[in-house]
Amino acid sequence: MSAKDFICLSFLTPPEKVLSMLKGQRGLLVMKYLFNRYNLKTWILFILSAIAACIVLPDLPEIIPTHFNMSGEVDGYGSRYMIFLAPVTILICQVLAEVCRAIDPKKENYDKFKKYYYQLFFGIGLIMLVMQGVTIAAAFGRNPHVDTIMPVMLGILFIFIGNMMPKFEHNFMAGIKTSWTLANEQVWKETHRFGGKVWMIGGFLSILTVLLPAFWRFIAFLAVVIIITIIPIVFSYIRYKKYNTGI
Repeated sequence: MSAKDFICLSFLTPPEKVLSMLKGQRGLLVMKYLFNRYNLKTWILFILSAIAACIVLPDLPEIIPTHFNMSGEVDGYGSRYMIFLAPVTILICQVLAEVCRAIDPKKENYDKFKKYYYQLFFGIGLIMLVMQGVTIAAAFGRNPHVDTIMPVMLGILFIFIGNMMPKFEHNFMAGIKTSWTLANEQVWKETHRFGGKVWMIGGFLSILTVLLPAFWRFIAFLAVVIIITIIPIVFSYIRYKKYNTGI
């Protein structure tokens, strides 16, 4: 059974038949695609996040902070059940990781960078876990210093992703996906080598923004995000033009 077959089966098969399958040999195949040694760390994050949400839920007020402004002040509220947003998001990302692999025209390339592909989702899961902790702290009346935590955490994430970028093989789901990188595998490789360095530099700059006053910290961080997004795109266009026109 391929990953694609499993995904189709999950949506089209009646629940009672799925439960029956899980008890036999087919169940082992299902588990194989959902759980492996590469995504184990992310499943642990999901379990920790879900347990934390269940533990604090009875003590949370009915309305909790759900959004913060550029100064780290609460400017949005929601139901206390929003505390489950983190584990739900991690779970969705885990499922999407498998769906994306199954439907990608370049799916045969995933085995070449499987370790780094799953680490990408681990990084996202870690950010969600931190944000859940921030929400819990704010809900209990403490100041989680979001304006400091987020630039640092996202900066670390940028460095983490940037370090992995050169390892990403040609695919349609993970990486710097422009018309030019998708059209030319050599452009893809060069863009990800260059883009990885740009993202790592951007990550360090993001961390340094905490030294600025709150307002300018947000402006500087936003500028870093825009720059590390645009530069690799422009680079991929330049490299593509060189290979196709010789300029």
